[in-house]
Amino acid sequence: MTLKFYELTGEYYALIKAFSKEEAIAFYKENVCDIDSRVVQVSMQYAWETVKPWIGVITIENFVANRVDVMLSDLAV
Repeated sequence: MTLKFYELTGEYYALIKAFSKEEAIAFYKENVCDIDSRVVQVSMQYAWETVKPWIGVITIENFVANRVDVMLSDLAV
């Protein structure tokens, strides 16, 4: 199964990588905000362009790691 990237915009912004939309929503609710948010699947290229200015804070290894994770968020996660 391949990780996909999801952008959640609502009470708080988050870019999450997960195996499914449902998993991204659950991870968002557990780690960022428990309020329903708009969810859009985005391409890896879009995710990379969004994360690239934060390289150093976010490692390339973290970006490509095969695990569910919050890539960016309005909150310090």
